[in-house]
Amino acid sequence: MTRVRQILRCVQRLGQIRESGVKALNRSVRCASTQTQIKITEDKNGKKIFVSPYGDCPPSEMLVQEYIWKDIADHADKIALECAVTGRKYTYAETRDASNYIARSLRNLGLKKGDVVALIAPNYPESILAFVGMLEAEIVITTVNPTYTYHEVKKQLESSGAKAVITVAEIARTILEAARDTLPPGALFVVIEDGTGSIPEGTVPFKDLITRGKSLPAISNDQTRADDLAVLPYSSGTTGLPKGVMLSHKNLVSNMEMTEKTAAGNIWVKASGDFQEVLPLFLPFFHIFGMNVGTLLQLATGSKIITLPKFTPELFLKILSTNKVTGLYAVPPLVLFLIASPFVKREHLESMHHIVSGAAPMSCTDADRLYDKFRMDVNKLKILQGYGLTETSPTVTMELTGLKPGSIGKNIAGCELRLVDPNTNEDITSPFQSGEIWTRGHHVMKGYFNNEEATKEAIVEDGWLKTGDIAYYDEDMDFFVTDRLKELIKVKGFQPRSHNMFINISTSLRQVPPAELEACLRMHPDVLEAAVIGIPHERCGEVPKAFVVPKPGTNPKAEDIQNFVKGKVSEFKQLQGGVTFIEAIPKSLTGKILRRELKEKYKS
Repeated sequence: MTRVRQILRCVQRLGQIRESGVKALNRSVRCASTQTQIKITEDKNGKKIFVSPYGDCPPSEMLVQEYIWKDIADHADKIALECAVTGRKYTYAETRDASNYIARSLRNLGLKKGDVVALIAPNYPESILAFVGMLEAEIVITTVNPTYTYHEVKKQLESSGAKAVITVAEIARTILEAARDTLPPGALFVVIEDGTGSIPEGTVPFKDLITRGKSLPAISNDQTRADDLAVLPYSSGTTGLPKGVMLSHKNLVSNMEMTEKTAAGNIWVKASGDFQEVLPLFLPFFHIFGMNVGTLLQLATGSKIITLPKFTPELFLKILSTNKVTGLYAVPPLVLFLIASPFVKREHLESMHHIVSGAAPMSCTDADRLYDKFRMDVNKLKILQGYGLTETSPTVTMELTGLKPGSIGKNIAGCELRLVDPNTNEDITSPFQSGEIWTRGHHVMKGYFNNEEATKEAIVEDGWLKTGDIAYYDEDMDFFVTDRLKELIKVKGFQPRSHNMFINISTSLRQVPPAELEACLRMHPDVLEAAVIGIPHERCGEVPKAFVVPKPGTNPKAEDIQNFVKGKVSEFKQLQGGVTFIEAIPKSLTGKILRRELKEKYKS
């Protein structure tokens, strides 16, 4: 399939067959079909299963720390971690040794195998050292968003049963207050010196863990098994209350192995004598994407990771200007920043060969706009999209060619998929029919922590995880995520009773994916960003309403925006709920639009 046909199909999905859209199609033609094809098989129960075209991937029994250090002899002297703010650097040999010393100290200070410790820290090299050190100490890590309030931190500490905390000086006093009200008396409280000020009295300086650990006896991990719990991140809670996700060493290592078997050589290259990938880490390390894809897998392949404790345009551009960055692990807002910022130039991207976006859907039009701005194509820079979730450690699918912007590609090695109609519970086996993604494999979580009911709702018969994400696949069997099942706007339709008589049929329910309308809205010349939610409607049940951030210097009218969309989508998808202009779209740190917040604001 040609590049023109691919874009045309994407535009058709948005109802954008108009003269204004055709101009964007006049680009160099690239073949978008791949030789890697999915097969649909049928199990003994008649379930239709999409088998990975990349083959099987039997799990190993390695622990996470064993996996990331397995090839360290090949790149021991190369830089593993570098702080974009402080300039602190650690070679691979130093990173491995420091992590081991931290493990010894933590056990010496009274922590035991299986204890839960909260890591509440932005992206610093020391955050990663602490993480790996805790794994070597056989400690379970619950990663906590460092921007959380006192009440949010306290809630996760209570929920996870944390016995100790590791944090940074900048937020130490807030975290200490929550810990004192939650943790056992005298609980260990370690503070990373981040240069923002002194650490609270009575806490342990992080650097002391490394210093004292050098003289302590080594730890044997003979009692740790691959099925043992390793990390306890909490799901984002964008559509419900956050839940602790139990991920074992096997879950995390399996996903790294599955991803590496699928993508190694297609996206990144392992470090060698004269080459090393250079990757800025601005995705939050507490989130599974930044943790197991952006950091641990990259350590296993010998990449240089430059950590950003906070994303600021100035710091990010400084990194691009002073380093030959070879790739980015990104979220859609970062892609939009690259497109919109007048300060990002082609030369900033000259050394890059890939941008991998995840955590939230990215439209094909956004990728095309980036290619247009920097006068590039897939031969120079691959813009790829992956799909996953915390419950799958995280990767489920990846698009490897760069020829299908907007697609999440195919399921990775060792990962099985089903596409299930949420209304009939029947498997979908025809292109362009939407259904819920179900997945199965060694990367699927053990379950939700202390929540058997939620676990049973998510993991159903034969180990299938219901993701809650709606997708379809095309004739090449590449998948496209449209939205979250819980966020689809359910519009009651109208159907003809006869050729000249129409009646309202309540059972005729049409589902509108907000992301589809958001992609359409971003094509308007005066729209910077947009979010769409469903609002109550007396006759239609729900109708779409848009929240729009105008581009600086523009003054669009709501009616103009509605008319722009009206000409490009079906009637039931039009913005009958109106348009509201706002200064910023509320988002999580991983780029997910917080539609629940918009709904609460709309109600008030």
